[in-house]
Amino acid sequence: MDSKINNKEIVGIVIDELEKRSIIKKNYSTYKNTERILYDYPKLKDTIVERKEQIKELKDYGIPNKSKSITSISTNSFRQDADDIIEQSIKNLNKDIYKTEVIIKFIDRILNKFKDDPYISVIKLYYFENKTHEQIAELYDQKKKTSRPTAPTTIANNKYRLVKELQKYIFPNDYLYNLLGY
Repeated sequence: MDSKINNKEIVGIVIDELEKRSIIKKNYSTYKNTERILYDYPKLKDTIVERKEQIKELKDYGIPNKSKSITSISTNSFRQDADDIIEQSIKNLNKDIYKTEVIIKFIDRILNKFKDDPYISVIKLYYFENKTHEQIAELYDQKKKTSRPTAPTTIANNKYRLVKELQKYIFPNDYLYNLLGY
């Protein structure tokens, strides 16, 4: 990535890309959009793997043939067109992989700011692994091994608190506009 790009530009690029992919919506609250990003984060990682597989398939097998019934097409021009299409497809897939990696690094950097928060794993368990508040509370109880159980409401409250904090970093401008009542 170009070192001359500052954080404000990165945020803008990431937000634009997330809107294009319909991960976030313009009319949603920053809280809801933050949640949408967190829910889709594991899927973003999966798309990189899928796109790399598509590239491998294009390189190994080319474009799948639709029909062998058309025989009047010149094979040399068809081969050249197919090679151009494959090359352009691979180029587009690599561009999408790069954009997705930028988004993932952006989210990782923000999540890393909270690495010392004792409840940051709630975000990962709830949004990335689809665990319920009750399941997460049980996991916390297993870790801390005390007689007082963790209430699911404690998990819910900390999840809410962390998402509110995360939105400040993901949507700094929107957060300020909401805070100032604009």
